[in-house]
Amino acid sequence: MFRFEKEQSVWDFNGTMIGGQPGEYPTVLAASIFYNKHEVVLDDKTGKIDKETAEALWNRCQELSDLTGLPHFIQIIAEYPEAFESYFTWFDSIDNKTAFLMDSSVPAALAHACKYTTEVGLADRAIYNSINGSIPPENIEAIKNSDVNAAIVLAFNPGDPSVVGREKVLVEGGVAGQEKGMLQIAEEAGITRPILDTAATPLGIGSGGAYREILACKAIHGYPTGGAYHNMTVSWTWLKRWKGTKKNPSALAEGLKGKDKYTAQLFHHYKGGMDGVIQAAWSAPDIGCNMIASTLGADLIMYGPIENVEAMITAQAYTDIAVLEAAQQLGVQCIAESHPFYKLI
Repeated sequence: MFRFEKEQSVWDFNGTMIGGQPGEYPTVLAASIFYNKHEVVLDDKTGKIDKETAEALWNRCQELSDLTGLPHFIQIIAEYPEAFESYFTWFDSIDNKTAFLMDSSVPAALAHACKYTTEVGLADRAIYNSINGSIPPENIEAIKNSDVNAAIVLAFNPGDPSVVGREKVLVEGGVAGQEKGMLQIAEEAGITRPILDTAATPLGIGSGGAYREILACKAIHGYPTGGAYHNMTVSWTWLKRWKGTKKNPSALAEGLKGKDKYTAQLFHHYKGGMDGVIQAAWSAPDIGCNMIASTLGADLIMYGPIENVEAMITAQAYTDIAVLEAAQQLGVQCIAESHPFYKLI
């Protein structure tokens, strides 16, 4: 655990504080909703959803946040402008305070999201995700012409995943045709609350740099920092092969059907049978990758599907308590009124 010499910025999102020295504030979690093939989405073009189930999922996050002291953002994903409008309207109807990340692989949809949140008065809660080397000029203008002043700023360098390469993206530019660094682009677009994303990359292709970049971002820039480290698990080729699919089951899956004596016995010890074994193996690194980031000072953990909240928030509460205990020995004191240390010890 660390105490940074650089003064650490803290951003306020309607009372949810993010940033600061490790231990001063609890880690902020971000749950993804309306992602690809999410069962609550009934029509991804219009944004028609199963409102009752979606609300129940978000309420569960809020209940666990209240219980543990770990705050939540929500990460709203859409590929169409109309869907974004529907999702924002729904979320504001059930929660008129919490900040939300606007996430899409379609630049035009994100540009529309900036315009729409400004028109309906939600821009102060919106976090653009993300300003990166591939952001088109139209989206930079869309942010500049909107009231959105918070954004995820991505330190992704496809040509150099080292800390030096990631820092070059943030401060120098020259990546993916961008002449300016991502931080300069963000500032010129009117972003006053940047959150640095260290760009989780697959194991063996720079994942270590994504973790080391947390230290660099906090030490050099002092901005709130984090990332979607669960993507490391999602992209782990070996684990996907081990897990297998219904059409092409792994050796373990085949063994659990009774072809192997040891794994057949193992089948009986896991609730859920074969699926339970595989889920246990999958969820461990999916959660553990975020705990590594937290011990290095990450302020924001975007942990993926909202359904994973129970496993994630309990692991994160454990980590936050350990980090605060270590930070206290370095002279850091918790500033937050609500923290897992106060709630769960």
